[in-house]
Amino acid sequence: MLKNLLSDSQDSDRTNQPAGCFVAGTGAPDPSASRSTPIVSPALQADVTIVIVSWNCRPLLLDVLGSVSALEEARCEVIVVDNDSRDGSADAVEERFPQVRVIRTGANLGFAGGVNQALRVARSPWILLLNPDTRVPPGTVRALLEHGERNPRVGAVGPRVVDDTGRRRESYFAFPTLRDLFFSALYLYKLVPGSRLFDHGRLGHLDPAREQVVESVSGCCLLVRREALDRIGHLDERYFMYVEEVDLCYRLARAGYEVHYLPRAVIVHHGAGSSRLASRAMFLEHRRSVLQFFAKHHGRGAAHVARLLLGLWLLVRTPFWALRSLRPGAAGRNSAAPLGHYLLAIRYLARPLDRILAERPFVTLGRSGAGLAARPVSTPGCGTDD
Repeated sequence: MLKNLLSDSQDSDRTNQPAGCFVAGTGAPDPSASRSTPIVSPALQADVTIVIVSWNCRPLLLDVLGSVSALEEARCEVIVVDNDSRDGSADAVEERFPQVRVIRTGANLGFAGGVNQALRVARSPWILLLNPDTRVPPGTVRALLEHGERNPRVGAVGPRVVDDTGRRRESYFAFPTLRDLFFSALYLYKLVPGSRLFDHGRLGHLDPAREQVVESVSGCCLLVRREALDRIGHLDERYFMYVEEVDLCYRLARAGYEVHYLPRAVIVHHGAGSSRLASRAMFLEHRRSVLQFFAKHHGRGAAHVARLLLGLWLLVRTPFWALRSLRPGAAGRNSAAPLGHYLLAIRYLARPLDRILAERPFVTLGRSGAGLAARPVSTPGCGTDD
């Protein structure tokens, strides 16, 4: 899933088949869907497999499954991958949504690792990656599926993402470049918003109301053609959290597929899901994932330069948060957590590149509970941090 460092085979009889949320493993539709929806034969294939990877976010997970189970526009296979949650998430899903298939990993495999567990058993021509901290409005899944089926060159398609108030959130991005990291570090994208040069990382010059080809889209809701996944390979598990969808889109592009942004399809992204529980670790995981992308696709030299630019990004912002932390009362206290994250990340980036890429901050920080912040500084999935 990309946090934006650059800003602060089809079923030929599908149309004649009943709709309703597909019951993984049984072929029965979701009981909470329309009561007039007949039972789907186990021999029929689902239109789409919805994959939700979850870690300790039970209320949000149950909410999103509620919105998915109410859909009557497509036959869905729903798989929840529980990354060793300790809040009863898996038990709650099995009790309230028995039609949903739950995979218990027994360990936190990260987002990519969790998705890959689901891909091994998914049986649909389309895979919809969905964050647990989202809500799926009616019509969204059908719009994404219809667009993908009409465009055979499409490898992935993402919707317009909005928050709880309906305000648009950034949901498409350029592939990371050293130039864009530099412009981001110096806030040039804010000084010249919409510039093809300075705001390229956010593709700020594009019209968010227009359907178009982009470089990458947010992983909080991402429809991917299964045939394309089988061709290029599944998600790269070297990314524990963040940037894995950028890597996926990059590999799709190199294989000749297109990534589309479809604004008439809308997803509500609440934010503050799993990563709020280990926000310091996730803050570092994002930096590590950016470096992993550069090392993988552009070489170690580029990754070393990227490490310096990420450090510059932090150094430019740290004095601001240091001054804010000196303010009296709640304002100062609320600024102390971001300041702590920035200082921790500066020390983290001072490590040798090999060590950064080899270690997972979630293991060294998050799982032990050391230094975890009570409130999130960064938004999980497809949010921003600045």
